[in-house]
Amino acid sequence: MPGHAKSAAQKKVESRKTHDGLMSQAIKAYQAELAKPPGIRRHGARTICRDFEKINLEATGQLVKLSYCTLIRLASGGKSKAEANAEKSWLTTEEIEQVIAYAEEIANRGFPLSHRRLREHVNEICHARLGDAFPGVGKKW
Repeated sequence: MPGHAKSAAQKKVESRKTHDGLMSQAIKAYQAELAKPPGIRRHGARTICRDFEKINLEATGQLVKLSYCTLIRLASGGKSKAEANAEKSWLTTEEIEQVIAYAEEIANRGFPLSHRRLREHVNEICHARLGDAFPGVGKKW
């Protein structure tokens, strides 16, 4: 929104998106280096991270630090924190979209959505998919 400072949370979201995009480009470059046949000079993970940091700094004026250890781990098939946390979630992405649509529908009708009612709705969705094995999302969900 023009004329307003961004919140700390919004700045962090944008910073994470920039970092993840830059890291995905670095992963592709590192995998291309690893695909080179033996005997041809390859660039290492540190060099690739430094190069992409420099390219981003020149292009945007923002310094984004990339960890070469993270680059190696992600290039060898590792998961990012966001991916690992998404797997631990009770809800799938489609179910999250259903919950958001439900909240919007209730808001459009003019009814207040309480935390208790939202929790009940999520519990119904999870019980439908997981059955009796699902204990419920808990009080502080």
